[in-house]
Amino acid sequence: MGSNGSVVASDLDTRFLEVLHQPNMDVRRQDLDVDEFPEDEFDVIHGRSVTHNLKDPARTVQRLAAAVKPGGWLLLEDVDWSSTLGQPDGMIVHPDEARPGFVKIWRAVCDLLRKGGYNFDVARQLPSLLVGNGLVDVGAEVRASLAWGGSPATGSAITMIERFADDLIATADIAEEEIDAAVAMLNDPSAAVLRPAMAAAWGRKPASEGGSSGRGMPPRTETVRSWLRTSPLFANASEIEMSRVASLADELHVEEGEQLTVEGQPGNTFFVIAKGTATVTRGGKRLVGLGPGSYFGEIALIEQGPRTATVTAESRMWLFVFDAKGFASLMNGIPSVANEIFRALAERKRNLKR
Repeated sequence: MGSNGSVVASDLDTRFLEVLHQPNMDVRRQDLDVDEFPEDEFDVIHGRSVTHNLKDPARTVQRLAAAVKPGGWLLLEDVDWSSTLGQPDGMIVHPDEARPGFVKIWRAVCDLLRKGGYNFDVARQLPSLLVGNGLVDVGAEVRASLAWGGSPATGSAITMIERFADDLIATADIAEEEIDAAVAMLNDPSAAVLRPAMAAAWGRKPASEGGSSGRGMPPRTETVRSWLRTSPLFANASEIEMSRVASLADELHVEEGEQLTVEGQPGNTFFVIAKGTATVTRGGKRLVGLGPGSYFGEIALIEQGPRTATVTAESRMWLFVFDAKGFASLMNGIPSVANEIFRALAERKRNLKR
C-alpha cells in the first residue's frame, strides 16, 4: 500500500489482524450482514471466502459495490465445490486407490457444512451479482491446483476433517479407521489431492454514468509455478513435480532493510527469491549478492543448526518460503532439487571457510 496509501482490514474475528501492527492499516470488527459502509469510499474492495457465510449475499454485494469509488474495483473470491459435488465428481486423488475413501469423507464434510448454513451456490453467482449492481469490465476466473501431502493446503483439509470427525462417525456412516486413512494420506508427501477451486470475479464501478473504459482487470499471469521456474533449483523438475513444489510454497513480501536470516540465530525456513535483491554477510563482511532465482537458508535446515550468515533485503522483495516440513518434502521427494541443493551447499561451505 506504500507510505501514502491505507487499508481497512475487517472481519468478525480480528485477533489475527491485530497482531500485524501496520501503521497504514485500520483493523475493524465488522459484520457484513448488518454493518453499513460509506458510499464511494474505497479504490479497491477485496473479499475472500466470505460470501458463502452471508445470510443475504445479494444485498451485501450491493452495499460493497456502493462503497467503491467511481472507477474503483470490487474483487470477490469464494470456493467453487463443483468438482466435489458433481455427479460424477471431478476430484483428482493420487494414489487412485485412495480416491473412493477420500471422496466419501469429503462429500460428507460438505453435507455437514451445508447443514451449518454454508452457501455452495454463491461462487458461481458472483459475476451475475457484480453485473446486477451496475459494475462494468466484469471478469472471472477459476483456479485449482494439486496439493501434495504434508503441505499447508492438505493441513487445512486435515483440520477440517478432524473438526467434523465426531459428526462424520455419528451421522455419515464413516468409520474412525476411514478418517485415520484419509488423514494419513493427506500427511503423506507422495500422495496428492486436487484442492477445491477458487472462483474470482471482479468488476469496475463506472467513472461516469454508463461508461466503460474497455479495460478490464489484467489476467493472473504471474503464477507461483512460473516464478519458481526462474530458479536453477527447479530447472530439471518435471511439471508434476513443479505442481508439488508450488503447493508447498508460501509467499512473503518484505521491505528494503529487513533481515531474512540472522547469523547465529536458529532458522527453520528456506527461501527462493522471485523479485528483488538481498545481501549475504558474515561477521559483518559482505559475501555475495542474491537476486531473482537465488535461494538460501538450506544450511541451517540440513544441519539443524544456527544460521551461518545474515541475509538482508536490498530492495522490496517477493519470495517463496518453505517451512521445515515443506523443505523436507523437497529434499525427499524431488531428486533433482536435492542434488542441486547439496551441490550448492558444498560450494557455499567452501566459500564460508575462506
